[in-house]
Amino acid sequence: MTTREEVKALWKRCFHDSDEFTDLYFNLRYRDDINSAIREDGKIISALQMIPYPMTLFGEVIPTSYISGACTHPGYREHGAMRRLLKETHRRMYAGGILLASLIPAEEWLFGYYARSGYAPVFGYAAEQVQVDGLCPSAGCRVEACTAPAAEHYRYFDARMRGRSSCIQHTEEDFRVIVADLLLSEGRLLVARKEGAIAGMAFAVPEGGALCFKELLADSDEVRRALLAEGASIYKVREATCLVPSSSASLRLGMARIVHAEALLRLFARAYPDAERYICLEGDEAIPENNGYYVVKQGECLRAHWPGCDYVFHSPSSLSCLLLGAEHPYMSLMLN
Repeated sequence: MTTREEVKALWKRCFHDSDEFTDLYFNLRYRDDINSAIREDGKIISALQMIPYPMTLFGEVIPTSYISGACTHPGYREHGAMRRLLKETHRRMYAGGILLASLIPAEEWLFGYYARSGYAPVFGYAAEQVQVDGLCPSAGCRVEACTAPAAEHYRYFDARMRGRSSCIQHTEEDFRVIVADLLLSEGRLLVARKEGAIAGMAFAVPEGGALCFKELLADSDEVRRALLAEGASIYKVREATCLVPSSSASLRLGMARIVHAEALLRLFARAYPDAERYICLEGDEAIPENNGYYVVKQGECLRAHWPGCDYVFHSPSSLSCLLLGAEHPYMSLMLN
């Protein structure tokens, strides 16, 4: 068996996804070069994929890696295989110039599990309940369902997503995977046009008799109402849920781990030139290069231990909270 075939067989053993989704993932998303695995007894017993994603953060676009499909063969669990694999993966990320890692725990108890590997729950969202009963289509806005996305669809999507200050971004290739998964789930990519130009876009998915807008991008309230009305008409619902970024108390979704502490602290320092922080990072077993003393002052970050300064000790997890918590980072359309 090839590595791809072995990982796919392990995926099927560990997860309960449909054959259609599994085939989509391994045909369009999986690659050997982004796969990490541990072999024992002549077979792959633990695996995950490191999917590259750009992210807007601190006024820059940084390279990040999203951990997908993390799984261990049932017969080899509770022996530290995944912890070891995560450690090796974080080292690969560091060597490859990745600044931040992210993931979405599949179950609630996994938040605590991944915290032991340096992750912090910083990606949140809000779920807005919207009454769509009675919404009327706009005379000046035409909405169509798109089954074959073109370059113009991605250009609009990318421009709107990059307008968010702390957000995981999607490449054009990933955009096409998102739409393929959406259609597989009986969802619709709704595209609104005004005078022929794209003015809005919504990713609508039916969930247990209800309707969820996984992402809704619109140039105006008129366009937003038109997209909501079209979704209500297609799925015959009176109410829908819209997932949106939140700058206040929100539902937690994903976790992040700092991979390159010094690089992120430099970006933080430039973004917050008035900030003054004295940080001692300790306990990063996977990337010991991160451990040490940092001074953030006057828009710069130095690796220095200045006598008499009151350093605050941080673990990788607490430093992730410090740097990202106030940014309210957001992720969506991650095939979770």
